[in-house]
Formats: sequence, structure tokens, C-alpha cells
Amino acid sequence: MSRWNEDGGLKWRPREPFGVEIDHDLTKPFAPAAATKFVELFRSAGMIVASGPKLSMEQQIAVLAHLGKIQRSADGTTYITTETPGDWVRLELAFHADYAYTQFPLDGLSLHAVDVVDGASSTRFANAERGYEKLPTKLRERLERYTVEMINPTFDKVALRSCDVRDPEYLLRATRPTAATNPRSGRRCLVVSEAHSTQLDGLTWEESGELLNEVYEHLYTPENITEQVWNNGDIAIWDNATFQHGRGPIKHVGRRVLQRVVVGEKSLAEISPAALSGDLEAAKAERRAALAQ
Repeated sequence: MSRWNEDGGLKWRPREPFGVEIDHDLTKPFAPAAATKFVELFRSAGMIVASGPKLSMEQQIAVLAHLGKIQRSADGTTYITTETPGDWVRLELAFHADYAYTQFPLDGLSLHAVDVVDGASSTRFANAERGYEKLPTKLRERLERYTVEMINPTFDKVALRSCDVRDPEYLLRATRPTAATNPRSGRRCLVVSEAHSTQLDGLTWEESGELLNEVYEHLYTPENITEQVWNNGDIAIWDNATFQHGRGPIKHVGRRVLQRVVVGEKSLAEISPAALSGDLEAAKAERRAALAQ
């Protein structure tokens, strides 16, 4: 375990294989110098984790507000919980970056364990920056020739690789670059993800799937993944461009309530109410109305 550092009154240390851990009572406001260091660590490391007392929603909002615009919306300040009706809330989630199927991907996210069975469940993170760096040069150059169709899959398909499903139904879609520069770190990151990327523009479905799965062999290699095993009081804060996240199935983990606060330009509630609700027919109606304008 790395030794603790202290800068501006904030204790921190590197976390293996990536990210940092801080030792700070987040129920209390940061002093100015500590706040500056907190933002610096977020931009440089892309992930901050901590353990401590449970935070109220307002306390978690106060922490994330140092990183940007808080989305106070049904999807921005909310709870990810096994108590939500529907089987889909207990399914595995394929790796993804939130709202990458729009022109307004989130900047940062946080999850805070407020009511979990200690050690029973986790969230996994794949480093999209390191994944980009580790791609063989020829593979990276091939990938970046194309743009990619990114979708928000229907709730029953959230465990699947979208590129393995021909003509999948979707709630929302956008054309995005396959890689992009993270404006907060200045580093290149992969945009493609197994949950959201359906097809590379200009390739057949078969050719596209072959290339994307070749990229995923590098992006989702075990050496490029870290895991946050949840205990009550834990919090994880991450850059949505640097890290993609997912989870295994949670059908048998008991009660699991994670408090969610996000930072970004727009909420999904603003972008597409139908996509937020998971209503496929309403999403189709939204698209028809948009095309008619």
C-alpha cells in the first residue's frame, strides 16, 4: 500500500492499479487549499475513492460541486437501488460511459454506498485513457478512421455488447467519434464502449463487430480494470471520459442503495424524457417529432 501524501490539508495516496484514495471527512466542507487539491487529483487521476461516514444528498452534492455543474434532476441526484421495480435493475451492466449516446456525455459521476450489504456487490471500472494508449498503433489508426453509432439500449439489453446485436432497438442514438480528447485532462480516451457502440460508420455490420471486439480485447483486459467493492460509507468519484463503468449481476446481493450525484452540461431528463423512463414507444415518438421539425 502506498504511503499517504498531504497537500493543502488533503491526505491522499495512489490506488492500484489507478485512481487515488483520499482520507478526509467529506461531511465537512473543504478548506480552499484542500478543494484545489481535490480538483487537481480528479483531473490528473480521473478517479477518487474514500471511506467514511454516510453523506446526505446535500453533502455529496457539495463535494461534487467543486468539479462542475450539478444536475439536480431525476437522473442526476438520485438513488441506484435494488428496490426499483423491474428485473432490469438487477441485471449485469456492460461497460459504458453515461450519456455517451448523446452530444452531452456527463463530465463526472459519483456513487456513495448508503445502504448495502458490506462486501456483497461492486462496480467495475475500465480505463478508457489507458485502453487508448495500449492499443497497437495500427489498430488505433484503423479505429480512428471511423465515427460510431452510439445507442442507449432498451432496459432488457443492458448486459449485452451492442455490436453483437444486429439492428438493436434503442431509446436514443448519436454519432460520435471513436476516440476523443478529455477536456479536463487533455488526454485521449476511447469513446467506444461495449454497451453503447453498435456499428462503425462505413463498415458492414460484420466488419464493424470484428474491429470493435478487437479493440475491446485491449480495453477490457483484466489489467485495465479496477473494482470498487461496496461497503457502507464508501464513495467513488470518477471522470466519465477517463473511466467506463459496469457491474456484474446483483440478483442475490441483498439490499443495495447507492446515492448518485453527477456533473455535466445536461441531464438525460432534459435530453430525452422517454429515454430516461425506458419507454420505447415514447422514444420512437420523440424521434418522429424531432424529424418533423
